[in-house]
Amino acid sequence: MAGAALALLLRHHGAAAVTLVESHAIRAGEPPDTPSFDARSTALSAGSLAILERLGLLDTVLERAAAIDTVHVSRRERLGITRLNAAEHALPRLGAVVENRWFGHVLLGAVEADPAIELRAPASVSAIARESDGYRVTLDGEERLTPLLIAADGARSRTREWLGITARHQDLGQDALIANIGLAEPHQGVAFERFLDDGPLALLPLPDHRMALVWTGPREQVDHWMSLDDDAFLAALRQRVGAAMPRLARAGERQRYPLILTEACAQAVPFAAVVGNAAHTLHPVAGQGFNLTFRDLALLAERVGGQPNPGRLALLEQWAADRRRDQADIARASRWVPELFRVRNPLFAHTRQLGLLALDLLPGARKSFARRAMGL
Repeated sequence: MAGAALALLLRHHGAAAVTLVESHAIRAGEPPDTPSFDARSTALSAGSLAILERLGLLDTVLERAAAIDTVHVSRRERLGITRLNAAEHALPRLGAVVENRWFGHVLLGAVEADPAIELRAPASVSAIARESDGYRVTLDGEERLTPLLIAADGARSRTREWLGITARHQDLGQDALIANIGLAEPHQGVAFERFLDDGPLALLPLPDHRMALVWTGPREQVDHWMSLDDDAFLAALRQRVGAAMPRLARAGERQRYPLILTEACAQAVPFAAVVGNAAHTLHPVAGQGFNLTFRDLALLAERVGGQPNPGRLALLEQWAADRRRDQADIARASRWVPELFRVRNPLFAHTRQLGLLALDLLPGARKSFARRAMGL
């Protein structure tokens, strides 16, 4: 996902030619079925939608996406809630939720339509070697020289390792359970984030009276949720979602993903950059992962797209420095907000609920928080 988006952004900002390497087969005109474009969905913030609009892809993405008009945040068995809505920010929508296979279909369709982007899929890099003016890459036995090599091959990035960049991996001991949930009534464009004792639960609007469920918890708890039949699973979910959420009618196939946080020790070296999950992964609370990456990619493409020497270290280091604060702030919030809501001390819990109430009652605080979350 990051690689395809970056290829398009680089071309948009003047790169003469881009080669995109994907290890899985991609069939022209069909939604991709790869680990990047699997059954999950992506919540795109207003800032990410603005980037897609600049690429001319927004209308196509929205054909099979559901708008987020309101975000409803609550804590189980506590009074405090807060609501964020698009009208308050004079926006057509706070964001939109799109299934990854459709998003991939749109991105890769645009890639295939650009004759200056060479898509190699399936293909694999077997070696890289540093040269005085870039990297010599061995791609399916063929050697080619690139002035800028970008690692966008996931949290366990082999390219990052070849570049000599280490990464820290922190297993949270939790999994995210993912499923599509059918509704008995319209969702009205409302996204729900609910904090439970064992972890946050999100229900995000999808087309056709459906919502995307992201339910995180300790691994043994997710074992239990996965073992339930559909009726028992829906019953367990209904107990936790709260009265404000739409009535749940059916559950789709459940999948699980371990929550392992990754942080690369560097994102820029001479003639190379590290992006996407190869650079950082986040807890899925508030759906900030791809939106943060999209901002990384947009600035990188803007800085290097039209440069005659895009791999200059000073150029890449300045890009990494300019992105550092946003990355650190979002990573810190994504890591600590779930922990904050798990604290059971009554006095602390009361203070926390006052914080939610303050966000709901004070438009200025709510607006500032929302615009940061939307990437604006």
